[in-house]
Amino acid sequence: MTKQTKKRLGIAVVLILIIGGLLMVQRKTPFDIFLTKDYTVVTKDEQIAYLKQHEAEMTDAMLDDKVKNVQWQWDTVKVGTIGNGTPQGAGTVLTINGKFNEIEDSSFTISFELENAKSFPSMNDMMLMQPLRINGGTDLYE
Repeated sequence: MTKQTKKRLGIAVVLILIIGGLLMVQRKTPFDIFLTKDYTVVTKDEQIAYLKQHEAEMTDAMLDDKVKNVQWQWDTVKVGTIGNGTPQGAGTVLTINGKFNEIEDSSFTISFELENAKSFPSMNDMMLMQPLRINGGTDLYE
């Protein structure tokens, strides 16, 4: 094979790949999942609205002998990665803070494990992240 034939063959292969790729993008193929990506993200406002719809369930889960009422801090809603010491983490979590029994310096944090950053939390996955605290978080609530 001469240099000119190799060059023509290389150009032909590249053109076939480019044309084939363009045709796959324009037509619906089984490979579409690899060619498209969903960039939609649930906004913080949508997450807060969802949590407010389920506020009664969240409050009921917190109530017991010690906790008579709950004051949610809606501006503390955050989505992040659960840390487990690895770079990829252990998953995605949504957290929200609150106060209880109308005690000004009280605090607690609950979390919801999320399927991914684009999903809404399930009320069945609610967890208390730390014990109930008072005095600005320095003392445990008895």
